[in-house]
Formats: sequence, structure tokens, C-alpha cells
Amino acid sequence: MMVGEVEVKERPRPSPDYLMQLLNEKKLMTSLPNLCGIFTHLERLLDEEINRVRKDMYSDTVNGLVDRHPLELPEPIGPIVHLQEKLFVPVKEYPDYNFVGRILGPRGLTAKQLEAETGCKIMVRGKSSMRDKKKEEQNRGKPNWEHLNEDLHVLITVEDSQARAEIKMRRAVEEVKKLLVPAYASGLADRYNGSAIRGAPTGKAQAQREDDAERAELDFSRGSVF
Repeated sequence: MMVGEVEVKERPRPSPDYLMQLLNEKKLMTSLPNLCGIFTHLERLLDEEINRVRKDMYSDTVNGLVDRHPLELPEPIGPIVHLQEKLFVPVKEYPDYNFVGRILGPRGLTAKQLEAETGCKIMVRGKSSMRDKKKEEQNRGKPNWEHLNEDLHVLITVEDSQARAEIKMRRAVEEVKKLLVPAYASGLADRYNGSAIRGAPTGKAQAQREDDAERAELDFSRGSVF
């Protein structure tokens, strides 16, 4: 959009990926001592944008607002059925990638948004699904914690009439599968290491950078993880 002779870019819409970009930029600035305290307005604007995105994302989740096409559901006919689907996380293909962070999103917002959109319950289960690794080892083998002996996976469940449940489950599976591909592998380039020019980032350095940024914002509440 043009205002006079100045081009004004539209502000990006709040999303987990956009929030993660802002957090990465914040972390990059603080990691460069020569920049700290110099660009005070830039630091302030970045903090304000992070707070705005967090607030908007939280409001959208609480109000159940969905950014995609809403599900078209038939009238409920017949008895209530319980469906569940288990999608395994490709940790062997991408051993250094933080899939738990990508699936749950900052403060669990990604999973909550998907639940609001699909009407399904979305839970991360299996090995390495808990933030507290010591607690995970303590619970392994106990009743109701059998899933910790399985490979890392996303468990999707839904209760509704047969036709409605199947539609909800299809949408949930479709959306979760998108999260089972690392961001860089799906075309979201990391501008900090020049991957937009040199190709997708590789190695533990990139995975650790993503992991640190995501874990700084993740809130592994019991309802979101188990």
C-alpha cells in the first residue's frame, strides 16, 4: 500500500511462525553485544510487536477464532462414537528437530488453535513428550503412562456422531501432518544463516537455535502434553 510516496507494508498477521521469527530476532540482538543499547527504538518496537502478537494469538485462541475455512458439519445423527488416530513423529529422519515445540507452539497456542478449529483433542505422547525428562523416566512403566514406552507421536481423539467425527478427524490429521515436517524442509528459510540463498539449514546448530527459541516460550501444561 502506498501513502504519498512512501510504501507502507501491511503488518503480518499473528501466527506461531511469525512469533518465532520475532523471538529469533530478539535473541539475535541480545547475542550481539555491540548492538545492545544502541538501537533502543528498534529494541522497543520489537518488544512491542512480540507483546502484540502474543496478545492477539491468545485472544484468537480463547475466542475460538479460526483463520481457516470452518468445518461444514452435517446434523448429528446416530449415536456418539469415539475415534482416535495416532501419527508418529519422524524423529529418525530429523533427530535434532524439536517437533514437540512445533506441534504445541508458543505457550501451547498451536495445539489449542487446532483443537478449536477441528473439535478434536490433540496430545503429544510417547518418548520425549515430557519437558521434565527426570519425571518422564520416573513415570515410565507406571499405570496410565504406558504411552511413554512408545515412539513419539501425536494422538488425536474426537467424540461425535459418526459422520461429524470423521470430518473433524480428517481435518485434524491433515493439519497435524503439516507440522510433522520441519519448518525449513517446508520452505520456511532461516534468514539468519543465509539459507534463503544457500539452501535449507543443516546440522545441530540450526536445530539448537530453533529449540532454544521454542522452549523459551513453551508451556507444557498437562492438558496440552498428555
